[in-house]
Amino acid sequence: MGYLRAALKYGLSVEKGTDRVPDDGQYHFFVDGEIVLSTTVEALALAEMEEAKAERQAHGREMLQRERAALDARAFQAASYAEKQGRDQRKGGRGIGRR
Repeated sequence: MGYLRAALKYGLSVEKGTDRVPDDGQYHFFVDGEIVLSTTVEALALAEMEEAKAERQAHGREMLQRERAALDARAFQAASYAEKQGRDQRKGGRGIGRR
């Protein structure tokens, strides 16, 4: 019976005794289908996988933060414009009462 721990969403896995790896008693860490580490220590292979997973997640978080910042800026501009339009209409039109 083989050992398999995977984060398929990120293309990462740790395997031992499966069809994809040699039966040498080692844990094999895969990144995008290629073995990048072979070790007899399970904890080391899992730590490498978690580190690689965190790196791949960080890129997605950065993209989300940039997208949120752009949406916040657009929302602020729209609110400012709507406020200015309302102020102009209350005072009798554009330019009247403005300083």
